[in-house]
Amino acid sequence: MLKVKTTVGISRINGLGLFATERIPKGTTTWKFDPMFDLLFDPLDVERMTLEKQELVKTYAYLSPESGKYVYSIDNTRFTNHSSTNYNIDIAVDPGETETAGVANRDIEIGEEILVNYKQIDLHDRDSNEEYLL
Repeated sequence: MLKVKTTVGISRINGLGLFATERIPKGTTTWKFDPMFDLLFDPLDVERMTLEKQELVKTYAYLSPESGKYVYSIDNTRFTNHSSTNYNIDIAVDPGETETAGVANRDIEIGEEILVNYKQIDLHDRDSNEEYLL
């Protein structure tokens, strides 16, 4: 679940993106797994879903290295886009938690797009050579 104030808007990177509506100081936890707002799907269950549901999960969820399950957030964090060089969110292991958290790796200003390196959080993307991940 998002821990900072954000909005969804048009991204210069891809479609819609997540933007800060408050200044986010470096070191701030921006997202943390919350079972009331973040769903877990076993990959085998996703395979049995209709194609429409599979597409939603594979578009907006990530395959967690921690649990081996898809994490699908129902809040706007699902609009966080990727950057391999200019990401402002790092992934941090939170001892005692089942999933990692997102932490600002520098100050993020109001209106700035919140970006993460997908290779840090998604098992599918970790070793991928997809053009958008480079």
